[in-house]
Amino acid sequence: MNKSVIFAGAGAGAPDLLTLRAARALEGADLVIYAGSLVNPEVLRHCRPECRLVDSAGLDLDEVVALMRKAVAAGQGVVRLHTGDPAMYGAISEQMNRLDELGIDYEIIPGVSAVFAAAAALKCEMTMPGLSQSLILTRTNGRTSMPERETVAAFAATGATLAFFLSAGNLEALVAELLAAGLAPATPAAVVYRASWPNQKLVRSRLVELAERTRAAGIARQALVIVGRVLERSGELSRLYDKDFSHGYRSLRADHYFAGRVALYALSREGREKAREIAAGLSPAEVFFPERLGSPRAGETSFAASGLGALVEKNWAGYAGHIFITAAGIAVRQIAPLLKNKTCDPAVVVCAENGSRVISLVGGHIAGANRLARRIAGITGGEAVITTATDSRDLMAFDELAALSGWRVENPSRIKIFNAALLEARPLDLLLPEAVFERYYAAQVNLRRLGEPAEIQAGLAVVLDPPPDWAGPDDVEILVLRSRSTL
Repeated sequence: MNKSVIFAGAGAGAPDLLTLRAARALEGADLVIYAGSLVNPEVLRHCRPECRLVDSAGLDLDEVVALMRKAVAAGQGVVRLHTGDPAMYGAISEQMNRLDELGIDYEIIPGVSAVFAAAAALKCEMTMPGLSQSLILTRTNGRTSMPERETVAAFAATGATLAFFLSAGNLEALVAELLAAGLAPATPAAVVYRASWPNQKLVRSRLVELAERTRAAGIARQALVIVGRVLERSGELSRLYDKDFSHGYRSLRADHYFAGRVALYALSREGREKAREIAAGLSPAEVFFPERLGSPRAGETSFAASGLGALVEKNWAGYAGHIFITAAGIAVRQIAPLLKNKTCDPAVVVCAENGSRVISLVGGHIAGANRLARRIAGITGGEAVITTATDSRDLMAFDELAALSGWRVENPSRIKIFNAALLEARPLDLLLPEAVFERYYAAQVNLRRLGEPAEIQAGLAVVLDPPPDWAGPDDVEILVLRSRSTL
C-alpha cells in the first residue's frame, strides 16, 4: 500500500459489496478512520490486528486531519472509510482541501452507492425507454440548505427518476412538494431503509400514500426515497439488444460488414489493450504481441521481439484481415514483400494506439478493408480514414458492390476501367437488379439501368448473371459480376 491517504467507499452496507480495491487498501492500512454510525463493522474485518481503528463520529474536521497528518508523517498508510460512495454526500472535499494545503498525497476508491443498492433491492432499472432516461440524485433542504435553483419542483418537472438522499425524516414535506409540482398522486414511489443491510426494509406505494406507509413501517432515517414511473417496469424495450439495432460491437450496417478471421498486431502495452478492445468486437480474432508485454490470454499469441515480419508472413494467407495497432510505416514495411494484387490480397488496416484514427491501407473494396476500418472505428470511437476515390466521392465502386452482394468479379482487369468511368461521370448502362440500382445508382444521371442483356447496344455495361450462352457485343466493354450461386 502506498503510504498516503486513501478515501475509500465502504459500499451501501453489505460487507461483500466492498470493492476488491477497497479491501486491499484496508488490509494494508495502519490507520483507518471510519464513520462508525454508518459503516458496517463487518467491513473492518479486512484490517490487520495491529491496524488502529478510529470512529470519526465524535471528531471534527481539524481532529480528523490531525490524525491523518500525524500518521502520514510517521510513514503510515491511512484509509478514510466513508459509507456508500465518497462522492455522494461524503463531505470529502474539505478534507482533500486540507490535505492539498499540507502537501499530502491521496487517492479515492469508489464504492457502491446506496442508490444502486436500493435499485437492486427494488429490482428496478432507473432508466427505461419511454419512461425516463435520466436519474437525478438530490436531497431536500435540511441543516444544509439547497441552492436556489435546485428545488424539488424544478427536478420534478423534468420527468426524470428522482432519488432523494437524507430526506426520509422530512418525507411529508417532500411528498407535498412533489404533488404541488404536478406529479400525479398515483406516481410510483418507494422508500428503501438501510439498503443491502440484514435489516433492510422496503416500502412501495403510490406517491400520495408514501409518507403514511413509511411512518407505519417505522422508518425515519438512513433511507433512500425513489420516485418515478420506472418502478412500474412498464417502459418500452431497450434497443440495445434489438436484433435490428447496430452498435460498435454488433454492427448491422452494410458499410461496416466484414466476414472472416482477423489478426491484430500490437507492439506496446497501450496498443495491446486497444487490440483487445477491438478483438472483443470482431469474431473470430487473434491478438499478437511481443513476449515482453506479458503472458497471452485466450485468443492471444506472443512472439519474439524480432519476429514480427516472420509472423506476418506466416499469417498472411490465413487471415481475411490484418490489423496493425502501430504506425503506418511499420505496417507498410511488414506487408510490402507480401503484396500481389487487389483481387487476392487480404484487407490491411492500421489503427492508432488510442483508436482515434483507423486507416484502410490495402484491399479497400474486394478484401473489405474499408468496411473493416469503419467497423473498428465504431468500436474505438475513432475516425475511419478511407482514401479510395469512389468512397471519397460517396460512390459505390463496382468491386465494392460485388463484395457486399457476395458476387464474383469474373474479369477483375476491368474493375479499374469501370470505376474510373464512374468517377468521371461517363455514361454507363447497368444490368442490375432494380433494388440494387435504386439503392446505389439511381441518383446519378449518367447511369442507366437495362432490363435484359439483349438491350445493351453500345458504350459500357456492367453485367450481373448474364445467360451462359451470352458473350455480349464485341464492341462493348463488359464487367461481369456473377452471383456465386450460378457458378
